[in-house]
Amino acid sequence: MFGDSLDEVVGVCTEIFDNFLHSEYGGPGTLLVLPFIDMADTINEKGLPGGPQAARAAIKWAQAHVDKDWKEWTST
Repeated sequence: MFGDSLDEVVGVCTEIFDNFLHSEYGGPGTLLVLPFIDMADTINEKGLPGGPQAARAAIKWAQAHVDKDWKEWTST
């Protein structure tokens, strides 16, 4: 699906989610849908394939990992 654009699609998603985690995420219960909409929109605006699919995969991963990993990230 992503072909030669895989690295660029992953880079877009990673940059947007990293910015969200560092500026807006405040711990469990604060995972918002907006960064995932931004992922799909940015991928589409750049003419890259699979915007909705990449955003869907990112949100599924985030739902499974981000809130539960919060304690580990903040316990240092």
